[in-house]
This record gives sequence, structure tokens and C-alpha cells, in this order.
Amino acid sequence: MKVAVRAALIASAVFGCMLLSDGALGTKAYADTSAKNISMTINNNTVQFSGTVPILEGGENLYVPLRAFADQMNYDLEWSTIDEDHLEITITDGSKKLRFRTGDSQVLVDGQAVQMGDGPWSYQNNTYIPFRFLIDQMNLQYKWDSSLTKSLPSVSRYKEVPEVTTSSVAPTTKTNKILNSAYSYLGVPYVWGGTSPNGFDCSGFVNYVFRKNGTALPRTAHDIYKSLGTLMKNPQKGDLVFFSSGGSRITHVGIYVGDNKFIEANSGSARSVKVSSMGSSWAQKTYVGAKRA
Repeated sequence: MKVAVRAALIASAVFGCMLLSDGALGTKAYADTSAKNISMTINNNTVQFSGTVPILEGGENLYVPLRAFADQMNYDLEWSTIDEDHLEITITDGSKKLRFRTGDSQVLVDGQAVQMGDGPWSYQNNTYIPFRFLIDQMNLQYKWDSSLTKSLPSVSRYKEVPEVTTSSVAPTTKTNKILNSAYSYLGVPYVWGGTSPNGFDCSGFVNYVFRKNGTALPRTAHDIYKSLGTLMKNPQKGDLVFFSSGGSRITHVGIYVGDNKFIEANSGSARSVKVSSMGSSWAQKTYVGAKRA
């Protein structure tokens, strides 16, 4: 096993005033316009991160870009697609093997389940994981200089989305209440496994909206589909619309809002709650049908 004798984070550029936004995740990073360069000294060798650099999530938790870190440490890294939303990632140093999937805080370490504390997540098209977890699992030793945190980009993972108050005229039907609730979360970031206004995945969003209006549903899109009755091709407002990216398993769910549109927690380029068209090429290719909850 490669054992790092000492690792010290050294910032080679100070980040300051320019505000960069990643609208897909609702994140904010403060950075200088100059090139981003951050070094990490490992085994008395300087390892340079350029462009894709470690970040401070929430201003205090250090995350490292997994691919760049593995390359610099000469770890083997393998990626495989589970479905359109999820990847399985394996990283090994030749002795210890870590296997996890995006959005899941549970990791298999040499086949044994270990909690990471917070699952890997995507920022600026890179997968980031907690540096402390790598240190503990790969037996790295390091010396941390807390003053250097001021030199790292600071990222806020979630944006706050206030509850939207509807008009003074109260909805008269359950369907209207469901749609009003759904619309109030437009813009909430997509987070795999998310079940709250801090972040939703597709079934987490549907669950939250319907539970808020008195209807309990199973957790996953596939289980919601199985729990409901007759499948319809032509949905009505408030119906659940189901999609399958392949095979017989339901992989996505949204709420039909009328005019050939549905509201969903979108895991694509938008990565947020948004209104989408049933006429899009993706929807037409994957649409299974609608059911009434």
C-alpha cells in the first residue's frame, strides 16, 4: 500500500473577489480571475492541482476532485454507469479498494460497508469527495495549516429557496394544491437521494409534494409506479408521469401540469426542479404512461 508520510495543503494562488456561479447546483464559488493552482505535498513530493482544485464546501469541509487526486496519487480509478443518473466508482491503491456510487454516502471498503458521512457530489463537471475520508481510508498522514483555508475556493452546495406563498384565493381542489406546492419548489437543486427543499431527486420531489398534501407514496419511482393503479397514456393535471431509460424498471417520475408539460427534479443539464416538455426527444423515447395517486 502506498502510505503518505506527510501531506500539507499549500495554496499557490489566493482567491478573492470574482463571483462564479454554477446554476445547475445552486452553488457559489469565490475565485480570482488568475489561474487556479493549489499544491499538495505528499511523501515529500509536490503534487500540483491546476484548474480543477480542492474546494471548501460550506466554508469548512474540504473536498477534493476525485479524478485529479487519483491521477496525482497514481491510484487506479474506474467508472461505470448504473443508469442515467448514477455512476459507480472504484478507486484502489493496489491494496485497498473503495467502491461507491454518486450520491450515496455508503462506501464499500474492501467489501465492507463504511459510511462516508456525505456522498460524492458533482461540481463544475467534476466529482468531489471528502478529503478526510480519503485520509482515513487510505492511511494518509498529513499536517493541516488552518490559515490556508482562506486561499481555497469556498462553495455553498445548496441555495436557499423560500417557500412561495400562493395568491389570496385558496385552491379549491387537491390537484390545484399539489400543483401550487410543486411550482413553489422551482429552482431547488437536483441532489441524488434528496428528499427536502435543500435538494430533491425525482421521487424525493414527488414524495415531498404529495406528502405535503396528505398523500403518502413509496420512496422510489419504480415503487411508486407499482403501488398505483391503472396506467393511462393521456395524463390529466396532477397525474404522475413515468419514464424508463431501458428495460422494465421505472427510472424517473414527474407531475403532469397540463399543456403537454410536467414538473420534475431534473438530473440533466438543468439539475434542478423545472417544468419540462412531454414532447422532448428524451420524454418521447422513455415515456411509459401516467397514473393517478
